[in-house]
Amino acid sequence: MGKTIIILSLIGILSYFLYINGYMVVVSKRAFMFFGSKRGKKAIFSSCTGYIKRVVKFKESKTYHIDFRLELEKGEVTLELLDAKKQVLLSMNSSEGAKLEAESGQRYYMILRFKSATGSYEIIWE
Repeated sequence: MGKTIIILSLIGILSYFLYINGYMVVVSKRAFMFFGSKRGKKAIFSSCTGYIKRVVKFKESKTYHIDFRLELEKGEVTLELLDAKKQVLLSMNSSEGAKLEAESGQRYYMILRFKSATGSYEIIWE
C-alpha cells in the first residue's frame, strides 16, 4: 500500500513537472476524428468538443506575430493565450493575426476550445 502511494505521488510530480515545462498537454475533448501535429500547431478534426491546454515558452524576448489560420465547416474554435498569472492576453476565434509581446523563459498558457467543430487550424508565430 505504501509503495503504491509513493509511486502515484512520483507520477503526479513528474506529470506536473512535464506540464509546466511544456512537454505534456492537458486534453479534455471528444471527437469523431482528430489528427494533430507535434506541439499542437496544426490539426484536422471532425465533430470536436472540448479543450487542449499546453504551456508555451518563447525562446526570445520580442514581439511575436501570431497567425491563427482557421478553416471551419461548422462549430466554433477559440485560441486563447494567457500569461503566467492566467490573465487572457489574446483571444481569437477566426482566421486572424495578433501581436504578443513575449518574454523569454516566461510561461504562457495556450488553450484551444472546440464547440462541435469540424475543420482545421494552423498556428504560426514569428
